[in-house]
Amino acid sequence: MTDWKQAFAIAKLELKASVLSFVFVLGFILLLLSSLVSSLDSYMNNGYAGFDLLFILIFTFAPVWLKPKDFQSQIIYGDLLASPALVMQNQLPIRKEVLIKSRFIIHFFYSFPFQLLTVIALYTFSPLQDLLSFDGFIAFAVMWIAFGVYAGYSIPYSEAGSKAPVKENTFMVVLGFIFLIAVLFLFSFIHLLFGNGIVYWSIIFAQKWPLLTSIISIMLAIAGYQHWRFYMKKRMRNIDYL
Repeated sequence: MTDWKQAFAIAKLELKASVLSFVFVLGFILLLLSSLVSSLDSYMNNGYAGFDLLFILIFTFAPVWLKPKDFQSQIIYGDLLASPALVMQNQLPIRKEVLIKSRFIIHFFYSFPFQLLTVIALYTFSPLQDLLSFDGFIAFAVMWIAFGVYAGYSIPYSEAGSKAPVKENTFMVVLGFIFLIAVLFLFSFIHLLFGNGIVYWSIIFAQKWPLLTSIISIMLAIAGYQHWRFYMKKRMRNIDYL
């Protein structure tokens, strides 16, 4: 408990300095959400990969894209790509476990509120109410918020540092664009292979097996958190921040 208190105290400093960015994140998520709400009916009937991509972005990378630049991962020196705040804090007499938990707390505040808003708004304002019972909706929400943990928490893990392929930011932007295109093609292949996309099948599973779906999702979230925590600590031990 002491570690979590110290971690929250550290995280609070960055969160206070990032208050304005939360307004931009909210606006960005609402923009994506309006597109999802208006197109869910068409997606369920016809299916298209773009819907899956937008939905998964909200539960992974989208909330942290609008972080203040000073707190985003960047080239520190040489070829080290890491969070400058984490690198600076690592020079202080603070336990690595505390620093790791502080990064997870920061990511939680950037992701969970907007992800919860997404599933509630989608259920309230889209035809999702006609497809899911209340139990099914709870399972659907648990499934995707859990996904935001075991997939999305790779972001604070990456902030511990890695070798950047080149120093130019342009390359990173191009690499990110290529990644999105590759994911879009992957989702398109899934649609062609199974007839529907990932979000569609998550709705079906949540409605048919709400309890089982929730239990598996929670177990995956716990395992995902432990996985990223363990490997982030290991990475911080192996990287020379000096």
